[in-house]
Amino acid sequence: MFSSHSKFKPKKNEIPVLTTGQPELCLLCHEEKIPEKAHAREVLGCSSCHLGNPLSPTKETAHQGIVKNPSDLRVIEKTCGQANCHPGDVKKVRNSLMATNHGIIARLLLVFDERKILENFPEIKVLDLYKEGSPLKGSMALDYFRKLCGSCHLYLQKEKFEGLLAEKGGGCSACHLEGKKEDLKKKKIHPGLTKKIHLNKCVKCHNRSGRIGFTYQGLYETDQGGIYDKLWIDGRELVEIEPDVHFKAGLHCIDCHTREEIMGDGTFYKNIEEALEVSCETCHLWEFKTKKGRALSQLIKTEKGVFQKRKVDEKLLPVKRPSPVCQEKMHERLSCSACHAKYMPQCMGCHVRYDPRDTHLDKIKAKETKGLWEEHESYRTLEDPPLAVKNNKIVPITPG
Repeated sequence: MFSSHSKFKPKKNEIPVLTTGQPELCLLCHEEKIPEKAHAREVLGCSSCHLGNPLSPTKETAHQGIVKNPSDLRVIEKTCGQANCHPGDVKKVRNSLMATNHGIIARLLLVFDERKILENFPEIKVLDLYKEGSPLKGSMALDYFRKLCGSCHLYLQKEKFEGLLAEKGGGCSACHLEGKKEDLKKKKIHPGLTKKIHLNKCVKCHNRSGRIGFTYQGLYETDQGGIYDKLWIDGRELVEIEPDVHFKAGLHCIDCHTREEIMGDGTFYKNIEEALEVSCETCHLWEFKTKKGRALSQLIKTEKGVFQKRKVDEKLLPVKRPSPVCQEKMHERLSCSACHAKYMPQCMGCHVRYDPRDTHLDKIKAKETKGLWEEHESYRTLEDPPLAVKNNKIVPITPG
C-alpha cells in the first residue's frame, strides 16, 4: 500500500503493484503525474483505463489493444463503464442529445423535406452515420449535417482533426478532460479529469444558431470584416455587449443545468425541450425540484433565505424571488425571458448555398468529399427579441 499517490514510484528492478495487489508493469515506463486522486496511478495504474497488457515485459506486446482515449464511446464499456467505475452512465451518455444529435438531424431532415428517412429511422442518431454501408447515403440533409454540424457530438474522435475541431468530441473527455496538451507534455503530467466544468468547454460547441454561448458572456458575433473587440478561436469577430446577469454572478452552465440534462438520464429524447428539466421558475420560485421531480442539489435553504451553491468554487449566492408584478394575472402567459432577455441575435440574412463541383470536409468520414456547403449572410442585427406564442406561453425567438 502507498500513502500518497504523488509520491508513488517503484524502485529500480521492483515490480510495481497497485493498491489492489495487481502487478502493473506499465508504471516501469510511464511516470506521468496524475493531478487528481480519484484516478491515482497507484490505484488504477494505466491498464484500468487504457487497456493493453500490463503484465507484458515488452513495449510491443504491452501496447497491444491499447486505447489512447478511454472515454471514447466506442470502447467505453471496457474502460469508464467497468463494474467498479461508472457502469450506470454508459447508457445515459449514449442516449444523451450530445451523443445522438437526434434533434439537429431530425430538424434538417424536415427542412430538406426528407421525411421518409425519419419515418424509416425514427430514432436516427449520429452513430448511424458512422456505420459502413449505411442505407442513409444520398441524403442532402445528412450531407449538410456531416459537413457543417458534424463536429459537435460526443462520438467525434478526439484529435482526429486540427485546431478547434481537435478539442471537441472524445466522449466523456469532451467535457471532463482538462489541461493544455503542450503544458502537460512539458511538465510530464497526465491529463486531469474534473467535475467542475468551465463554461468555456460548453461554448466550444454552443456558439451557433442562437449564439447562446456568446450572448450569455456578453459577446456578439458581428457581420465580420469590421471593428471588433475579440477574435474567437475559429476566427470569428466578436464585439463586447452587456452580459447576462447570471454570467455577472459568476455562474457557469453547470450551475443551472443538471447532470441528467447534460449527460442524459437513459431516455432517448427527440429534442432539447424534452430533455430540459430546469427553468427560471425552478430556482426563483424556490421549487427545489426539477420538472421531472429530481432534487435540485445546488439550491440550499438556510435561516437567511435560499442560496445557490456555485459548483466551481462552492460560493453561495442569494436567490431572489420574482417581483410581485411578475406574478400578476396579466403576466401569467409571459415566460421570464420574454421580459428579461435583453437582446437576441437575429440573422435573417443568413443563407446557405451548395456547390456540387467542389469538395468539403466531411466530419464523420474525416475526409474531403464531393459537395461544398457555404454559409453567407447579408446582415445580422442585435435587438429586442421578437416574441411568439409556444404552448400558450409567450417566448422570445431567434432564427436558426
